[in-house]
Amino acid sequence: MKPGHRALLVLIAVAAAAGFTAAADPADTFPTSLHATRAGKAHWYGAAAGGFEGLAGVGMAELGCAGCHGAVDADGAAYPAPFPGASCTDCHATADRSVTEARCYGCHGRQALEAKRLGLPDVHREAGMTCWDCHPSEDLHGDGERYLSMHEPGAIKADCAGCHERSSLPASHAEHDPHQGALHCTACHAASVVSCYNCHFESQVESQVKRAMKPLSGFVLLVNRAKDGTVHPASFQSVTYRGRSFVAVGPYTPHATIRAGRSCGDCHLGRGEAPNRALEQLATEGAIRLVSWNAETRELEWLRGVVPIPEGYESTLRMDFMTFEGDTATPPGPDAGPWSPLGTGTPDGWQMLFATPLTPDQMSSLGVPQQE
Repeated sequence: MKPGHRALLVLIAVAAAAGFTAAADPADTFPTSLHATRAGKAHWYGAAAGGFEGLAGVGMAELGCAGCHGAVDADGAAYPAPFPGASCTDCHATADRSVTEARCYGCHGRQALEAKRLGLPDVHREAGMTCWDCHPSEDLHGDGERYLSMHEPGAIKADCAGCHERSSLPASHAEHDPHQGALHCTACHAASVVSCYNCHFESQVESQVKRAMKPLSGFVLLVNRAKDGTVHPASFQSVTYRGRSFVAVGPYTPHATIRAGRSCGDCHLGRGEAPNRALEQLATEGAIRLVSWNAETRELEWLRGVVPIPEGYESTLRMDFMTFEGDTATPPGPDAGPWSPLGTGTPDGWQMLFATPLTPDQMSSLGVPQQE
């Protein structure tokens, strides 16, 4: 054995003993990454996972979105049809392999909605941080494993505790965490989640146009995240097709972090000057009117603040839906055409993945008496 090879083996052995491992080569891990397989949307939509496909009866291949890409790649070249599959140039310019946050926002629409359209506050953006300051290479290029969703354990390595160790937090923080770690950091420090409400599926099926009635913000749903068992923010996607409605609920990590956490009254009924509207409705009416259509103002109205999701949410959460009356090929926008009420009450179908609703004991701790 050559001396150089022997020295390299010694270094490898020392590194392994110290717990260090060599970074994986993206060329090896990218083919199985979620950025390459685009498995997330297909998994949520699929009938096998209880997705909207079962209600709509339209396969993923018929939607014109299986490739899940923008108009051009990072070099500015138009994608050929059919889509040839994911590659480095989806994100990286060929000349210098550079990447910009604009490329991230091009696919991650809800994060673009938070930052660009709604201008939600975020301490990380305000500090000049970029997406890859938090998300390591394993999040972007994969770790060699196949995942069905970014919500599966191991799929996303970034988390608050990666930078904010409890031992480094201000001493006063412990005084404001009576939950003993049962709540994820974002349950208190997320300004808002977002949702593009009431997607019009006819526009997608007939004309490959993504159309939602309105972006919603100013609220935070709370669920138990399956990944770690913590109480965690959630959001939802809602869609209508041929007079039927469907809602999918899952964990959501808002990129809208505020420094000051919530107060007790934000979540607990009777603990603050302003009541939690969702819990107040649940305690007095037995239901939560999450989204309502005001016929007088002809505007959507929705609950603001914290909205805990209880067991039996399928009948507890009430939502009004609309349908688009214009040409499905018309580009989306406020002047695209009229919307009209589709119906009131509860959605025709529900899906909740990678999370469970809050238990009766948890709801009781928030101030809502358990039903006998």
